[in-house]
Amino acid sequence: MEKDYLGRADAPISAGTWKLLDTTMVEAAKSQLAGRRLISIEGPFGFGLKAIPLSDCEIAEGISASPFIPVNLVNSTFYLNKRDLAASERDQLMLDTEPVAFAAMACAAKEDGIIFSGIGETPGLLGAEGSGSLALTKWDKPGAAADQVITAVTQLDDAGFHGPYCMGLAPARYNLLLRRYPQGDGTELDHIRSILGGDVVKAPALKTGGVLLASGRQYCSVVIGQDMSIGFNGPAGDAFEFSISESLALLVRAPDSICVLT
Repeated sequence: MEKDYLGRADAPISAGTWKLLDTTMVEAAKSQLAGRRLISIEGPFGFGLKAIPLSDCEIAEGISASPFIPVNLVNSTFYLNKRDLAASERDQLMLDTEPVAFAAMACAAKEDGIIFSGIGETPGLLGAEGSGSLALTKWDKPGAAADQVITAVTQLDDAGFHGPYCMGLAPARYNLLLRRYPQGDGTELDHIRSILGGDVVKAPALKTGGVLLASGRQYCSVVIGQDMSIGFNGPAGDAFEFSISESLALLVRAPDSICVLT
């Protein structure tokens, strides 16, 4: 069994308060996360996972070694007033969980930053070496977005990836798809989902453009060490300090299954 590296047993709060904090964290994170809605998840494998080994390669005559992808530890702290916690547990008064929600949203933003843009020397989806690309037009007219998605899908189809597909878009691009076609009741978003055979996701981590992927963990996955969890750090003046942490890495097995929409 995984040890309690989160220090939760040391926190002077009830099981009911922990449940409230955990629920708030999950709901806030789900409202922000986009990468997990596009890419398969592997794990969680535990807090101790620090690297993902890749296939052996020869580094000198008769000597092979395994390169690896580092597993990133993401952390965000928040504080809850001791007196507020005591009042909540004694008198069942509503606890202000805004600090928990904002910390969870901060972790979610960091996670999606790793997935889409990469971190350090490890590229994300937008920088995967060997991926395809397509320059987008303005999408100012109904149908323009669908035409370009068909072009991108055809590009992946020609590379040997025949669907289904999924797509993440910057918010401004995604919102354009909410328009209804003049000649019917359907939206462009509905039309494009039918073309892809998979989902289209609004990704706040993307400031412009987007990314189209062939669906399936055989092409790409997010490897989780410790899933997003709340830990107890200890007293901090009139408050208690908590942290939300997780560890993850993006593992791209087939970069040519990705088409970056610039």
